[in-house]
Amino acid sequence: MPDVATDLMAWRQAALDGLDRYIGGQHDARPLSSRELKQYEDRGITHGWRLPGPEAGPVVLDILVDGDFPYSAARVALPQGPGPLKWPHVENDGVLCVLPGQATVSTRDPVNVAKYVLDAALALVEDCRSGNIAQDFRDEFLSYWTIAADDGAPPFMSLLVPNGPSRQVVVWHGKARCFCADDRATLDGWLDRWGAEKPKEGFTFHKGVLIWLPKPMVPHEYPRTAADVRSLAENHAPNALTLLEKCVAADSMRLDVIIGAPTAHGACFAAATLHRPDDKVMQCGFRPGHIPKAVIIKKYLGAVKVTRSKVHRADHNWVHGRDQDKRQTILKEARVLVLGCGAVGGGVARLLAQSGVHNQMLIDHQLFDWPNVSRHVLGAPAVQKNKAIALAETLRRDFPHLTGIEGRKITFGLAATSLIDELPTFDLVISATGEWGVDMLLNDLQQSRTDIPPIIYAWLEARATAAHVLFIPQSADGACLRCGFNERGVLSLPVTNWPKDRALLQEPACGAVFSPFGAVELMWAHALVTELVLDTLIGNITNVTCHTWIGRSETVKNAGGRWNPTWCNTVGDPGQGGVTVQRAWEHAPECPVCNGAAAA
Repeated sequence: MPDVATDLMAWRQAALDGLDRYIGGQHDARPLSSRELKQYEDRGITHGWRLPGPEAGPVVLDILVDGDFPYSAARVALPQGPGPLKWPHVENDGVLCVLPGQATVSTRDPVNVAKYVLDAALALVEDCRSGNIAQDFRDEFLSYWTIAADDGAPPFMSLLVPNGPSRQVVVWHGKARCFCADDRATLDGWLDRWGAEKPKEGFTFHKGVLIWLPKPMVPHEYPRTAADVRSLAENHAPNALTLLEKCVAADSMRLDVIIGAPTAHGACFAAATLHRPDDKVMQCGFRPGHIPKAVIIKKYLGAVKVTRSKVHRADHNWVHGRDQDKRQTILKEARVLVLGCGAVGGGVARLLAQSGVHNQMLIDHQLFDWPNVSRHVLGAPAVQKNKAIALAETLRRDFPHLTGIEGRKITFGLAATSLIDELPTFDLVISATGEWGVDMLLNDLQQSRTDIPPIIYAWLEARATAAHVLFIPQSADGACLRCGFNERGVLSLPVTNWPKDRALLQEPACGAVFSPFGAVELMWAHALVTELVLDTLIGNITNVTCHTWIGRSETVKNAGGRWNPTWCNTVGDPGQGGVTVQRAWEHAPECPVCNGAAAA
């Protein structure tokens, strides 16, 4: 049996030898000494070569490889570079960023990969030496501000609406980080949902200032002192200067300033904390408590060094698409009702939250129990809690920027009059209860009233071997839900057929039957339903539509089922399965609901 490790190391050595011959022969490079390699020890660099001019002009370049080479690309560094933040794409240790973070390279041609990287590095050096670099600093502001931020400075979490104008904001100082938002209510609610430890007297908030710039700063504009912050506001956002002066006139011990700007790739933020000068400087001959405001402002916004901190955005548009998901304008405003928070509805509700659906009303009357744990998004902490309420609590904690998630313990039926009256306020209703009575009530309501919103029905076949999702638009003229079922709620055209003793299993209790399936099978159903929901909300689907996911034939066969011959003849043989199909949901001439609605 071959020694794989030995073979791989031999291949690595051959790649190193080839790179050494290329660099030495083409560029007159020499190997780096162990002392020179120590400059890059944090990167796991094992071998390197130094290229003198004239290839790189007066700039010396190092070619570096780490312990994963040739499965990782060679890197290029400036061992005697211009220093941090002088040129873009140069990290603190001089290593150049010439490949995107997700770049993949050939592992079988490491010499040509190194040649490409070297050529790109030489072009980058030439661009930097020409001085045409400001736009790179602006486009990738977050990377360079991270380098400029002070070591140990607590980061900020921003819930700010990512646009102008400059304005006063609120800040909360946590133990390890700070949080900022546009108003107290937003920040207080977010911290509550996130689970921050709240003192008995409530959170203590502080005034802050957002300076909104027309474009990101370049390194020489990064503020070092409070006077620099004042100049930044004065030169680029004059209305922010008034806010700064008003806040520092209150003579607090610190003032947090958030600096924001738009880029082609989304808004970016930085933070600079201004510190009150010591009493000796502030008093300047005045008695304590009698310092004129003009003096306080002048001293506070003077030469005192600021603390520069990174800002991590946690607002809606950044969490959902990093400012580049155009659907969010609609999804933030959509209001969705989810009936049934079990295995299907619970997973769909979570995916909708992850997708940016801001407002969800979750309805379920059942308790979460131990057998639910294996196939539900909730876990053991939710056992013996109401499914809807527990799910809403979990989603609010996991997605604290979504303020419109609510859970209610309600049995949906004719007695739920307040919820029925509330139906017209939703943009979409999702029925995932698996209860025929609930689905028929919804269907009857929609067919008899014009104000009932569009409805999506989701259900599973036995053992989750197939999943169906049906969209019925508001005031639909075509088929209704009942058109595809008989009077007892049996699907007219299922994908699978099952013996009676294989579709459902019995618990050791009266009437307690269940369909055995797990989380893996459910993943396909969750994706199927959520995709149709999102397409519906953003207006891509407006007509009656039915999508079906079909599981693997092996799974169906092993569980004792088989493909339904009628499905195969009507829609098509699923073959090995593992497919999604869209099929017609035809109006049934004998449908009592449609005929009754028409007669009415």
